[in-house]
Amino acid sequence: MAKEKKIVNITEESEKSKEKFGKDAKGNIIKLEDQGNNEQRAKTKRIFAVILWVIAIACEIIAILRLTDKISLFAQMDKTTFLIIFIILDLLFFVPGSLLWKKANHIDPISEKDKAKFWIWNNLGTILSVLAFLPIIVFVLLNKDLDKKSKTIVTAVASVALIIAGVSSYDFNPVSSEALEQAQKEVMAVNGTDTVYWAKHSKKYHVDPDCPAFSQSEEIYEGTVAQAYEHNLTEPCRRCIPELHEDHEEENDKKDN
Repeated sequence: MAKEKKIVNITEESEKSKEKFGKDAKGNIIKLEDQGNNEQRAKTKRIFAVILWVIAIACEIIAILRLTDKISLFAQMDKTTFLIIFIILDLLFFVPGSLLWKKANHIDPISEKDKAKFWIWNNLGTILSVLAFLPIIVFVLLNKDLDKKSKTIVTAVASVALIIAGVSSYDFNPVSSEALEQAQKEVMAVNGTDTVYWAKHSKKYHVDPDCPAFSQSEEIYEGTVAQAYEHNLTEPCRRCIPELHEDHEEENDKKDN
């Protein structure tokens, strides 16, 4: 006997009063996304992302000023240790900022009509990571007061931080407003509603909570297509949405959950 699955609606109770309803092309009543609320949530995350990025770059500036003897902050601490600490602080502020920025772009994606703008907007963190770490590397290499060993250590730490910041900031699965809108239309056409399901380790969203892909899942999450996209689930399951098979590439056949 199959184990009964628990379906969890990820929409908070406080948000239910804001739900809006409308009708699809077939006249079915469907729940609509509160677009204004999504835009506000994304805006808030972007503001915090920018604040964290500014703090991160400020840490780099402080390190450069200490390196060039423009300030005497923590004068009792040797420069190498000081630089390493502030490079690490730079990284600790920068990465969360980039993750917030990417999250915001999945909540409120922009149009991909302008390809250059679309790429820059989605990978702004990767671009700024160069500004947040490369200058300190240059200043260290050009500094005449640091010995060779110190230069090697600080440069290595800053280079690793740059790589970590750049990779973590890059969006390998950017979302466009057109892609989200198309997905919503496709799911509504198949299901009569934009409600989809996924499990904790899902790689795709599903329209059927009894999809075989959930055979090993005890808990299933229920939400809208936009909420699935927010969780980086941008591909439909081919088992429970067979109508969309021809619209996706063959290599995705192996990803059923």
